[in-house]
Amino acid sequence: MAEKPHFNPHIAAAPVYTAGTSAEEVAARYGVTDVIKLASNENPLGPSPKAVEAIAGALEALYRYPRVSDDVLRERLAAHAGEGITPEQIATANGGTEMLSLIALGFIEEGHEAIITPPTFPMYEILVRRRGGHVVRAELTSDYRYNVEAILEAITPRTRLIFICSPNNPTGTIITHAEAERLMAGVPGHVVVVFDEAYVDFVDHPEHVRSLDFVRQGRYVIVVRTLSKSYGLAGLRVGYAIAHPELAEYLWRCRLPFHLGALSLAGALAALDDPDHVARTRQVVIEGRRWLHRQLAEMGLNPVPSQSNFLVFRPGYDPQQVYEHLLRRGVVVRPAGFFYMPDWVRVTVGTREQNERFVTALKEVLDELGAREAAGEAVSRPSGQITL
Repeated sequence: MAEKPHFNPHIAAAPVYTAGTSAEEVAARYGVTDVIKLASNENPLGPSPKAVEAIAGALEALYRYPRVSDDVLRERLAAHAGEGITPEQIATANGGTEMLSLIALGFIEEGHEAIITPPTFPMYEILVRRRGGHVVRAELTSDYRYNVEAILEAITPRTRLIFICSPNNPTGTIITHAEAERLMAGVPGHVVVVFDEAYVDFVDHPEHVRSLDFVRQGRYVIVVRTLSKSYGLAGLRVGYAIAHPELAEYLWRCRLPFHLGALSLAGALAALDDPDHVARTRQVVIEGRRWLHRQLAEMGLNPVPSQSNFLVFRPGYDPQQVYEHLLRRGVVVRPAGFFYMPDWVRVTVGTREQNERFVTALKEVLDELGAREAAGEAVSRPSGQITL
């Protein structure tokens, strides 16, 4: 056999992220013409019309490279973050996930450790393992709250990062400010705490962590946010970090030149000019979240109380089977095994019409599976297998 190239074993062995099924794929596979996608936590109202207009206006300049400097965007993001945050404390990236990748690149070397709190966003583990780092798990409690003592006990001299996702994906639960203060009080100086707040605009809990307080205090934390969710710009890929100026400058060194395209820059600036669109999105999500939680609870499906734009529930049958049956009805959700919850399904909060259609379809699926089981047919129950 001919000699083969050498592959980095850490990258070759790391899991590959699996995205939610697209509406186009479902339409092609099942011939469904009206598909609703409630799988990827996207904005139910779409992007701001102001952003769409700005993007259209930038199309003629696509033959030019975008500005390497993102000074204007960082100024606007700093102003959006509030008093005490300066542009020097902002670093931008091609989506929040790229910012997480830059953090892993900057702080994880072979043999280093990072603490994650499953069930949580799987990219933390994937990115650390790509760097040759070791993932240490301090799991959430039985009611999906952060176990601060377990996190602190997991810290070693090799620990470099702690990932705190709040609201957490996929549970929608949060870390409170009091819990975060206990955590920060026990974290040694060689460890950077990463607060991933992709869904922070959907929080209405008064005790949610005020992560920017730690930044203003000069602590070595990194707060990661995105314009993908509440701003509806998932397709443009604009994420950013708010951190100590030294950390922000370091993350800037980790990125590539021209890391944000011209359309992304134009759309982001215009979206930040439309706070009313974010407010409308927040209202639709919070009202829809409460309604969906009631419906799922009345069905006996044990949804976890969420502070995000999604909920997880336990359908009682194999989540993959429930997912496939919903696909045939033109409804796309997300089995949560990839998110360390093998018996659960995650559903994004949509518009009221979409939410009602999902609930109707889910009831039909569960009734069908129940009838088949009662008739003696083989129906799959949860496997308990994590798919990461």
